[in-house]
Amino acid sequence: MPQTHALSPIQEHHDIPASGVALIDARGRIEWANDSFAERLGEPAESLPGVSLDDLAQQLDWLDADAPVAVGARHLLPERIPAGDKTLLVLHDVSELQRLREENAALRLTDDLTGLPNRRAITQALEQQISRSRRYGNPLAVVLVQLGVAEQQIELLGDSADQLALGIARFLRDRLRWVDQIGRWDDDLFLLVLPETTREDADQLTSKIHRELEALRLPAPLETLSPQLHFGIATWAKGDDLRTLLRTASRELGSA
Repeated sequence: MPQTHALSPIQEHHDIPASGVALIDARGRIEWANDSFAERLGEPAESLPGVSLDDLAQQLDWLDADAPVAVGARHLLPERIPAGDKTLLVLHDVSELQRLREENAALRLTDDLTGLPNRRAITQALEQQISRSRRYGNPLAVVLVQLGVAEQQIELLGDSADQLALGIARFLRDRLRWVDQIGRWDDDLFLLVLPETTREDADQLTSKIHRELEALRLPAPLETLSPQLHFGIATWAKGDDLRTLLRTASRELGSA
């Protein structure tokens, strides 16, 4: 009967070629490695037998990675497969899978953390409103909102930055009209798209947000923080495009 070879758990679920394979003995030393494995390490295959895997991992920390890592022009995913008292170390080439994931991420329209429209989605929304203003001459305002904390509270923020961003995203969303739109532009930056809104209207809105922020009580472990919001406002004028509005808002935010 022809000999069959069991697939590793990763290969069972994905059509992923093995980029390199090494056999590790019970002492944690390389017993054998194929040419592809050696190539990824930048060493000749004949020099690897007897080398400690722990020593290699200190130089190449990606050998212990549990997620795809960029190695040269490729993305590799290490996997350790028990083989009796030995271990197979397989370097899966997941470059194509990583490329597809990145393409899918680029097509997503929702921010994973806040559930708000992401940069791509809010950009599309702004472009639609600019087209509407060009056609009908309606007022339009955009506001860049920068989230921060007082300098002396930066250390208190610690690992809670995501929780703070989520809380502020909800706070901002709840203070907008149904026709307004908000998106997460960057980690600590939000973009408000405000149709039928003049500069005076936008100033009144940001003043209201600022006042109500002072009364905001955040849940644990954020209760000791005093978040700060800074605003950059731009209003559409004939001839303005998306870049013009964002540049104006960014310039005002930088001087806030």
